[in-house]
Amino acid sequence: MWMLGELMEQTLADSIDEELWFGLDDTDAADRAASESLAASVARITGLKPFPAVARQVVAELDSNEWSVRRVANMMGNDPSLAGMVLRVANSSFYGGGRVSADIREAVMKVGGAKLREMVMGVATLQLLGGRGRLARKFRDHCAGTAAIAKTLASVVEEDAGNLFLAGLLHDSGMLLLMDSGDFDYRAHKEQLCSASQPAEERRQLGFDHAVLGGHVLRAWGIPEPVPRLVAWHHQPVRAWSEGGQVARQLGILRLADQLCVHMDDTEGDVRPDFEMLGSTPDAGWAGLDQYKLKRVWRILTSARKEALSVFSW
Repeated sequence: MWMLGELMEQTLADSIDEELWFGLDDTDAADRAASESLAASVARITGLKPFPAVARQVVAELDSNEWSVRRVANMMGNDPSLAGMVLRVANSSFYGGGRVSADIREAVMKVGGAKLREMVMGVATLQLLGGRGRLARKFRDHCAGTAAIAKTLASVVEEDAGNLFLAGLLHDSGMLLLMDSGDFDYRAHKEQLCSASQPAEERRQLGFDHAVLGGHVLRAWGIPEPVPRLVAWHHQPVRAWSEGGQVARQLGILRLADQLCVHMDDTEGDVRPDFEMLGSTPDAGWAGLDQYKLKRVWRILTSARKEALSVFSW
């Protein structure tokens, strides 16, 4: 059994996707050790936390051209926790608001197949990243707030709001996974949380950071692109900037949403950020958002974050 596990980790290390993995800019030996460590973590996490069967069934049904509202509703009835959360999200302003849906079948008809698929994948994944305690709740709240802000900013510049909502919701999934597994003690690094030094400390201790771990695990769970790429690159954006195009624009929006949410987390949205500084960053440039656009939507962003915290709170 030990030999089989070691062989699986070695195989994963050999196939770590270069699109998501970019090493430590160090020696070949260090880079190899880091990729093997990442592979072991991905293998362990995906083995211990398989993607929920009901969510997989729903997504497979929604991928069919002849999917049925009745079949989807019946499937979701087998997972009351997932159905309840989907119902809450469907009745929020993130998906149009309007008349409140009383049951899951009505919510399915209201939201539609494409949005429901995205919603189920996001909610099911977030539930996998449960964790207990105040710090886990803080991480989840930050993810929910970032998702709401990213979706709102995406609508301002006419980018794919669905992708960005899902990427925001899952962007720090690696932190929750590392905390749950005990591989990294975030409580011992509280002063570094949400700072540039935090992922650097993760890389120093583990050989990789929470972003690249999250990207690989999300891809292993079948979360559709470009979400795993956006998650994997959100602390090292140079890869996206060099690629340009849509991935750079969407990563700019995600990173800007992350920064705005950190500010709101610290001030409860009562203090406006330095819009001039934010509007001059490469993130804002790629996103197509200057200081004036950010000022105009500030109140909308704070309201969206507050609603997200109420919808995704558990």
